[in-house]
Amino acid sequence: MQINNCLVIIKQTAMAQGGRPATFARKGDETAKRLLHAHAEQKRAVDAVRRALKSRKIAFTESPVVPLNAALKRQLAASDLVISVGGDGTLLCASHYVRDGMMLGVNSAPGDSVGHFCTVNRENFAERLDAILNLKWRPVELARLQVTLDGKPLPELALNDVMIAHYCPAATTRYLIRVGEIEEEHRSSGAWISTAAGSTAGIGSAGGRRMSLRSRDIQFLARELYREPNREYELARGLLPPDSGVTIASKMPDGRLYIDGARTQYMFPFGARAHIEIAEKSLKLFL
Repeated sequence: MQINNCLVIIKQTAMAQGGRPATFARKGDETAKRLLHAHAEQKRAVDAVRRALKSRKIAFTESPVVPLNAALKRQLAASDLVISVGGDGTLLCASHYVRDGMMLGVNSAPGDSVGHFCTVNRENFAERLDAILNLKWRPVELARLQVTLDGKPLPELALNDVMIAHYCPAATTRYLIRVGEIEEEHRSSGAWISTAAGSTAGIGSAGGRRMSLRSRDIQFLARELYREPNREYELARGLLPPDSGVTIASKMPDGRLYIDGARTQYMFPFGARAHIEIAEKSLKLFL
């Protein structure tokens, strides 16, 4: 396999970012005792990736995942291979803008990171890279979600999930949910809409069902739904085929729409409408 445009996305550790966590880590505080170790592991992983790419004469550019500006988004969309070095958060953030290229996640600190999507570490990176180059390891195509907010498609394609909730965790999330011809009014602590890849993440912890990784169905679930007496709910949870979708209209003055966690979010005020469906472009991820 020929790789012409390789981009390495690097996590910024808590130590690199500085601030209160780094200060506490340097003092040896119990709350931050793992941060120094994770920072050292991150540096070793980045070095291993650089060495392997250079020794195979693969030209590459590097970028921190933050700030994710317009230039970096264009790079992500144009790259043949995107290698993220960090954990799932780094990979998810970068994956939103990958279009036709492939992704490989390197778990830089396996002792501190779940790394569900990051199946490679610094010890086996070179070996797994050779398998890619020799076409002995091929990526899996994972379905993603396209969100259209008030008629405008958002640029981020969600690999895990979309969550709609009130900005304050203690407040009630109020919305109308529509699937096909059925519409219901809900009061809950949030609405999850998930891909198969995300079915073991937040929606799974909230009581959702695990899906086959290659499924293109959509799963939705109302989190901690308040059920009014003598009322039947048809849209409390469900699975939808890939040619369907979910529409949610906000009944909150201060709602938020979150894509793959808290880092990417949009205002979702009263009257805003979001339609969530399977995106045309899947993510080609080495797993």
